[in-house]
Amino acid sequence: MFRILGQFATRYRKLIIVVWIVLAGVITLIAPDINEVSSSNQADFLPLDAPFIHANQVYKDTFPEAFYPGSSIVVVDARETGGIPLTESGGVDTTSEIGKFISDFEAWLNSPDKPSNVGGVFAPTTTDLATTLLLSSTKDVAIIRVSLTTTGTELATQQTLHTIDNWLSQHAPSSIKVYQTGEAPIVTNTVESVAISVDRTIWVTIALVVLMLLLVYRSPVSPLVPLLAVTVAYLITRGIVAFIGANVMTITSYTNILLVVVLYGAGTDYCLFLISRFREEMADQIGVEQATRNTVELVSETISSSAGTIFVGFVAMFFSKMGIFSSSGPALAIGIIVAALAGLTFTPALLATLGERAFWPGHAKHRDTGRLYQTISKQVSSHPLAAVIIIVVIMLPLSIYGLNQRFSYNMLGDLPDDADAVRGYHVLEESLGQGNIMPLSLIITARDPRQVAGEIITLSADLAAMPEVDDVRSLNSPLGQNNPLMDNLLRLDTQINLAASMMAAGSVDQSSLSPQQIQPLLTGLQAYFAEIAANFPQVADDPNLTTIQSMLENPLSLLLRRAEFVSALNGLAERFSPIAADPISSPYLMPTSLLTLAASVGGDEVGGMMSQLKSNYLNEDGTAYKLDVVLAGSPNSYETMDTVLTIRDMLKAYDNEQGDAVVSGTIALLADVRATIDEDLLRTIGLVLLGIFFVLLFMLRSVVAPLYLIATVLLSFAFTLGLTNIVFRAVWDVPGLTWYVPFFMFVFLVALGIDYSIFVFGRIKEEVAYHGTREGIHIAVARTGSIITSAGIILAGTFAAMITGEIKGLAEMGFAVAAGVLIDTFVVRTMLVPALATLFGRWTWWPSGLPKPQSQRQNLGEPVLNSGD
Repeated sequence: MFRILGQFATRYRKLIIVVWIVLAGVITLIAPDINEVSSSNQADFLPLDAPFIHANQVYKDTFPEAFYPGSSIVVVDARETGGIPLTESGGVDTTSEIGKFISDFEAWLNSPDKPSNVGGVFAPTTTDLATTLLLSSTKDVAIIRVSLTTTGTELATQQTLHTIDNWLSQHAPSSIKVYQTGEAPIVTNTVESVAISVDRTIWVTIALVVLMLLLVYRSPVSPLVPLLAVTVAYLITRGIVAFIGANVMTITSYTNILLVVVLYGAGTDYCLFLISRFREEMADQIGVEQATRNTVELVSETISSSAGTIFVGFVAMFFSKMGIFSSSGPALAIGIIVAALAGLTFTPALLATLGERAFWPGHAKHRDTGRLYQTISKQVSSHPLAAVIIIVVIMLPLSIYGLNQRFSYNMLGDLPDDADAVRGYHVLEESLGQGNIMPLSLIITARDPRQVAGEIITLSADLAAMPEVDDVRSLNSPLGQNNPLMDNLLRLDTQINLAASMMAAGSVDQSSLSPQQIQPLLTGLQAYFAEIAANFPQVADDPNLTTIQSMLENPLSLLLRRAEFVSALNGLAERFSPIAADPISSPYLMPTSLLTLAASVGGDEVGGMMSQLKSNYLNEDGTAYKLDVVLAGSPNSYETMDTVLTIRDMLKAYDNEQGDAVVSGTIALLADVRATIDEDLLRTIGLVLLGIFFVLLFMLRSVVAPLYLIATVLLSFAFTLGLTNIVFRAVWDVPGLTWYVPFFMFVFLVALGIDYSIFVFGRIKEEVAYHGTREGIHIAVARTGSIITSAGIILAGTFAAMITGEIKGLAEMGFAVAAGVLIDTFVVRTMLVPALATLFGRWTWWPSGLPKPQSQRQNLGEPVLNSGD
């Protein structure tokens, strides 16, 4: 088959070159922009059965007016100006420069000129209650919540955020600092950083590849062959993946940069082996066409096997539940197939066209073996047991350390420290506390309206008793349980006392009310106290209640005997107080009764405020409610994520066949990401190793060799994981590697590590057939050393290029894979694998037996480097 492929690539070389270039151009022109069809939102990649996905849907269905798919938090930092000016009543002073700016911003987002996807704005200038909720305790930092009808990944959201940024930069006073942070700005900043990282990585990768190839071949022409071949493969793959992202499944915005490093790394390696073999063949002066045919025939099996192992590793990712992996795997698998096809057809066609000119100004010649690899291979093959023990003893401690480190789930961890979303987040963290930035939302549905108030009180108390919970906000305590201003609103004693205080203070002045205004007041109060009498028969005959009801029947009596009415209210409130001599159990009414009282006694302002609170915490028919839970720890810590699991267990008591009891919020999202990752690691590790084992089994016709080859790359992975943890903790002061890094590390290092072992074993298999086990391994390592080392350095360089980008997780991955490839190139492939092959001897090839000499090599009378040398 490979002989036919070589003949085809030689005979139709011009047609092959034209077809590949035209195909790359057409696909690039018609394909969508891969950056516009990809996503940086972690929620887009959770499995559909993740609790967070279900919770978000319940939230949306139950509170449609309060749920928005996207949001931004505008942070006003006035700490350097002495704070935000307030009025005597505690509201923001809109006559001050800062207050006017906030007020104007709110007015703009409520005007017809606002961006079309702005669904609402909640600012400190909205109401005095909003001032309390949206200002820091020191009154020098304010937040303005902007609700968006589009998700953070949509282009409309990114455009709106830029529009808001422009408005803020034009209108914000110079004395303050203003930032946008929150879910949507974080996603947008990530998209921008990914684009910057891709550009940097491409140019650094190309520069490194050109430099390495110039050093290897000392020709300005030779580097053009792999660069052209790999670039064509990349453009075609990027277009195909973009079509998939637009029509089949959501792809991560990291896909593009991963395609760059994998294709330019592995693809250049394939070309490197082809060019090296072509140079050897041309040095024998057998003619361009014969040299090309021999090159393709002798190198294709190894390249195909190498691509097969990488393909299997990437395809195994498809079975991951986390979308960032299940979408990246197929994309990279397509890329490696396209790169291999380009390497086996387009590259030979270019070489056949260039001929001797491919090595200008030099000429084709045989490569020197090199003393270094002769010495190393001789020592390893002579003392294999010592080599194995020394390497394992050195690598094992750091491997154990790496496997026992925690990952980081910091949603800001990928962004540069000077990004607006990061700086704004840190301002909030310092002024409001970590938990207030990302509270949990608990939604409980399908409840008995008569029991909702009591459930809210009970569940709030149970949650507040947890040491990991800092505060709970609900319709009962909208400002939190630590704020006495609006606490226990669902208790009857609180409600009646509030009504009494407003009546006593003259907040409700019947003398100034018209008959049309008095009647709704009386009707509302009559309904409220009638409900009390109906629900609490033990107070139905209470003198205070009868007095209240009697006076409500006569507006004149209420006007003339206000003090008596207030006294009766206070007396009735005492009956429901928890410190009463005979306290009444469950002194709560349906939350809708609170709205009736608020609208009656407090008028439009208080009634409107309570109506707003109700829409946020209670659904229309009073059968579902919401609680906001502020956690004490960092939103990104394992302990905080464990708290989410504890709360979910607590809510099982409220779950039933008709309804749900769910937890939404960013921390719940992170908890599900962690759970999915833990499950994916076990599944994917098993699938990758099993798939690669079968590829090696088919190639080597051996059961033993694949087992210890896989063991070596696992050791290399674990050691690299420990090394990367130490470097980034010490140098970059990270709390742990980003959660997706170890997963990608494993797939890349195992697939690529096996890749180089295939190159070596292909040559070992050949040399052992002629020279026996020990001498054959020595010759194989010596003769493949320099070219495979060059390939390893090129691959490591392409991954190292990611360090220059802005995405920290990708920088960690770039360092890790680069370090792992170099460790595999200089230690595992050069010493550990040959030592193990020597130790196992003929058992390496069990059950097929020792390799037999190749007839073609005997005919040529010269060693044939079918390993791609």
